[in-house]
Amino acid sequence: MWVALPLCLLSALLATGSALQCEVCASKELSCSGPLQPCAPSEGTCVTVVAEMRLEGNSFSYTAKSCLEPKNCEPGPFSQTYTHNVTVRVNIACCDTDGCNAGAIPVPTVSSVPNGRQCQSIFIMDRFHMQPVGILACTGAEDHCVEESGILTLGGITVMKKVGGCASPRACMKRVGERKYAQGVMELLHWADCYPAPRTGGGIREP
Repeated sequence: MWVALPLCLLSALLATGSALQCEVCASKELSCSGPLQPCAPSEGTCVTVVAEMRLEGNSFSYTAKSCLEPKNCEPGPFSQTYTHNVTVRVNIACCDTDGCNAGAIPVPTVSSVPNGRQCQSIFIMDRFHMQPVGILACTGAEDHCVEESGILTLGGITVMKKVGGCASPRACMKRVGERKYAQGVMELLHWADCYPAPRTGGGIREP
């Protein structure tokens, strides 16, 4: 028994020491830095999420780094344009070694050149109420239409949203249900649809 007890303690220490460690931080900027923190046994991924939203001339940024369950991470940039003056740009990077999420990652850029496709445009988010404004001409790599409604939590802010517009293909990773992107970044979608945008002059789906 006395021999088994030290062996159990040693095993526990080795298990703790082998936990993945990730940089953890959050900021209303396009980058942040923080201490390395050990991850839970189910969290085998370090993640960085950076987002920028432009709303009628104003720009809002947010960056979060944390541990994450690998099944929740779908890396890569995506962008969405809901109206000509409301855009969202997001980048997500995942890795699986200690401290690998240090440093900054860029938000994607989108060309202003029309790509010959179109989507229904809508943007309703808490106190910002914009009814459908008709047809939105898509640009650059945003050749899909996206429609979503649900709840977004970003840091300490939670907002209700119903949006629709043009998006890049990776925006189609969004699905109905709850999704954790990083610590403090959650989304609960009641409705989500993403499909190839029709050509200009063709029919569109109603929201």
